[in-house]
Amino acid sequence: MSGFYGVYRFDGAPVDPLWLERMRAAMAYYGPDGGGSKIDGPVGMGHLLLEVNPEDAFERQPLGGERGLLVCAARLDNRDSLLEAFNIAASQAPQLSDGHLVSLAFDRWGEEICPHLEGDWALAAWDARERRLFLALNACGNQTLYYYQGKGFIAFASSLKALLALPGTQKEPDFLRLAEVLVSWQHDAEFTAYKGFRRLLWGDAMTVGPDGRPCSRRYWWPGEREPLRYRRDEEYVEDFLEHYTRAVQSCLRSSGMVSAELSGGRDSGSVVTLAAPVLARQGRELTAFTAVPLYPPDGAGTSRRGDEWDLAHATAMMAGANVRHIRVDAKGYSILKGIEYMLDVHDGPGHAPSNHYWMQAISEMASQRGFRAVLSGRIGNATVSWSGNGSAILALIQGDPTTAFRLFLHGESNPWLTLKRQLVKPLVTPGRRLLRRLRTPFRSPWQSYSALNVDMAKRLQLDARMRAAGYDSTGTNSPFQDFRRTILRPGAAIGAGMGSEAGAMHSFSLLDPTSNLSMLEFLLRVPDDQFFQKGQSGFLYQRAFRNRMPETVLLGRRKGLQAADLGHRIVQELAAFRECLQSFESLPEARGILDLPLMNRCLEEVVEKVDPETTEMAASVLVRGLGVGLFLRRLAESS
Repeated sequence: MSGFYGVYRFDGAPVDPLWLERMRAAMAYYGPDGGGSKIDGPVGMGHLLLEVNPEDAFERQPLGGERGLLVCAARLDNRDSLLEAFNIAASQAPQLSDGHLVSLAFDRWGEEICPHLEGDWALAAWDARERRLFLALNACGNQTLYYYQGKGFIAFASSLKALLALPGTQKEPDFLRLAEVLVSWQHDAEFTAYKGFRRLLWGDAMTVGPDGRPCSRRYWWPGEREPLRYRRDEEYVEDFLEHYTRAVQSCLRSSGMVSAELSGGRDSGSVVTLAAPVLARQGRELTAFTAVPLYPPDGAGTSRRGDEWDLAHATAMMAGANVRHIRVDAKGYSILKGIEYMLDVHDGPGHAPSNHYWMQAISEMASQRGFRAVLSGRIGNATVSWSGNGSAILALIQGDPTTAFRLFLHGESNPWLTLKRQLVKPLVTPGRRLLRRLRTPFRSPWQSYSALNVDMAKRLQLDARMRAAGYDSTGTNSPFQDFRRTILRPGAAIGAGMGSEAGAMHSFSLLDPTSNLSMLEFLLRVPDDQFFQKGQSGFLYQRAFRNRMPETVLLGRRKGLQAADLGHRIVQELAAFRECLQSFESLPEARGILDLPLMNRCLEEVVEKVDPETTEMAASVLVRGLGVGLFLRRLAESS
């Protein structure tokens, strides 16, 4: 995906070209195929081009439209509808870039543009008539847009690096954000690891005028929709496949080689299943990369699958003869170097640093082989393979008695299971939650899975913030919560943006058809009894891909566990781990936020014995803590 950057001065004075140059240089890798910049008085914008689709060869940004300058990073799923809206002849379409269409859309709709764009996109537009800067981000996807407001200006960019390169910026850690990373709570998602540097959330738009006061609004929200009512259950399956196939086809506009991430699960598997036949008809191959353990996957318990190769390979073989399947065991890659790699990519610690080494291996392999398009199914858990809530009471609370009635009748395979799910579970859940709290009356629940220092948590009033937000850190699921809308809430995707940022680092675009907005809007209207039926979760998905994917994947209950050999990898890097932890002892910021004795205990326990329990603690406490500590060490060394 291409990238962009820019500055708006509130005093009306011209933007200093050197500022734009510093921003461009900091994120230059976003533009292997060129770019450009323009200044229009108090506004300066720059664009960096990565050519993926044929139309990208005609991309020339920044664009000067009727309203003013515009830059964007966009892969549109609704090109055809926009071409029709602007009365553009079919013969002209191949020479019109997605950026050009976004510019035409802003000329027509101004700040009401967002509902008219579908796909993975972010934009910045200067309305010269109104003297206002407009920033916006797609409703659901992998794109990023960061901003920083300094004295007399606001700057924005696809990469945090461009903002950190601005002269005079103070680079201080945001300890609240770091604490939330450590406890895996994505609440203040607009925060970054740097104080004062922010990111726009999915479905958000922001306007800034000469007074310098940002005005944000949410234009999209995964709230309740009017349920679809079809006469036949098969119609839901047919419409779902139609939407999903169209979403995948939209991601296959690339004229170059196409690859895909492929696990043993349903999401990436369905992407490959739908993409392979389309590419085969075009005489093209699909290369699928699957991460596999290098050492025994002893970190996976009985409910998890530590090696997903067999399931992934069965999916690849069933998808078509044009699928080339490649094992990636990440030999020669380091856990600590993987964390450093993601800090290079994302400029902050991530949620699952124990996976970063194999993600780095796949990204580098895709880049070395010349792929510009990498398919993914990262948002699929809340969209295409959504399991369903299965709660009749929740359906009644949401004002949908028809779905509640159908869940009572068809949700389970026998009356006892219906009684258990619909009545017993809601009654006992509050008691289970209370019991979990009573087991550790003097400790916060997150202390069992986090390296966060208790004193720092008190200073940040973390527990009070959690209670105010209605967050339960015991992990006890409420039967009255619509988890799909919780997952899709803007900012809830913990790893959002990392995919596009890693792609930019390696000159490819991460394409995720499971985030397609038209399909998502359709699925949000499908009644819950279509997702949960006859005791089977993900029932819509199972019906759609029956005879298209292996039954072991469709009906499998065990989820995959990437990095299941984490414990053995840690042992191989033991000296480096100990040296790293020792270095944190002399860093006041690290001592202040990390429970270093706990991290050291986790390390020694996994060295003594590699099993599911020690591996889980190593992943959630030790390695996640190392991500925060290494970030703080970097920051201290650069100051």
